[in-house]
Amino acid sequence: IVDAVEGQHRGRATHFVSWCWKYTLDEFVGSIWSWLHKENLCPDDTFSWICFFCNNQYRIKDAASQVSPQELRSTFEHSLVQVGQMVIMLNDFFDPM
Repeated sequence: IVDAVEGQHRGRATHFVSWCWKYTLDEFVGSIWSWLHKENLCPDDTFSWICFFCNNQYRIKDAASQVSPQELRSTFEHSLVQVGQMVIMLNDFFDPM
């Protein structure tokens, strides 16, 4: 999906976002906007690395047959370290998945 984003909306990731598929699009977008506002971050200067948007899950699945799990882990770990900051999106604390 990230390949389809226009250039002015792309940049070096400033935050890794950890989230859950259970969330609705409304909850996801609302959480991101709330976080940006609370942390006084400028949306134009904040670039989130979100697995769903940055990783082509089908390519990873195909690569898994050619690349070891350790290599995939190393690549993912390297990406996280490069980003440097993590945001964890939590909801439904009393009703976890």
